[in-house]
Amino acid sequence: MDESRLSPLGKALLQRIEFDPDEQLVTEIRKHPIGLVIIYASGLSITVLLFLLLVVAPALITSPDALGLGIDITAIRPILVLVGFFMTVLSLIATAIAAYLYVNNVVIVTSEKIAQVLYRTIFDRKISQLSIGDVQDVTVSQRGLLSHIFNYGTLVIETAGEQNNYDFTYTPQPYEAAKAIVGAHERNLVQYGN
Repeated sequence: MDESRLSPLGKALLQRIEFDPDEQLVTEIRKHPIGLVIIYASGLSITVLLFLLLVVAPALITSPDALGLGIDITAIRPILVLVGFFMTVLSLIATAIAAYLYVNNVVIVTSEKIAQVLYRTIFDRKISQLSIGDVQDVTVSQRGLLSHIFNYGTLVIETAGEQNNYDFTYTPQPYEAAKAIVGAHERNLVQYGN
């Protein structure tokens, strides 16, 4: 297999997935970068909000009963600032983990199979392989204005039998990816029959 067209992640996955020597790489499908923008924007927004509410706001309080609740805020201010700082750091770590999981999801299509690697959590990775001959249908769904502007969508590969469908969200250029899968399926049928 020609590994030169694979990303470093795709090359690392070759160690975990069984490929025949005569298999040809058709395409490697990675997630669209727009998903990373969403992850970073939401994570950083939460981080800034936590920082402002739990670190900056308590540090600015000078009156012992600033909230009018009869609680001496100035006495617990260092604890609030410490908790706020800790939650801010946790929010940054959670954002980095979400980005790592997003980037490491991939689908590799070869002349004989489809291999999908999905990271649900840091410790939960699912690797699924499907013979290209078992593909029944490939569907593309693009919902919303952003998906049309940035050309991404959800790719659903329907399988024969009891296997689960392969859903891959934020697929860049989803129609080209669907064409590549259908083309590989048709070439496989011509070569090996039904």
